[in-house]
Amino acid sequence: MENATHIMAMGLDGSLDGAFRAATANMAQWLSDAYKLTPSEVAQVLGTAAEYRISEVADRNAGDVLKLSKQRLETLAQPGK
Repeated sequence: MENATHIMAMGLDGSLDGAFRAATANMAQWLSDAYKLTPSEVAQVLGTAAEYRISEVADRNAGDVLKLSKQRLETLAQPGK
């Protein structure tokens, strides 16, 4: 997902740990594909700029959203370029 200020990746699983891992993997893939970052660069971006929000904890479902500020990503190559 994307809005005016952030790009966001969701993770859904049966546990919060799994949802966290899924959101992180989804964002890592997005950064690799759209921004052409190496795994090391992805780790640096996520380690310094990731914002996690719990989106759901109900029954056996857990959801997590990982947000990255577009402002923090401005120094990276623009997607599609």
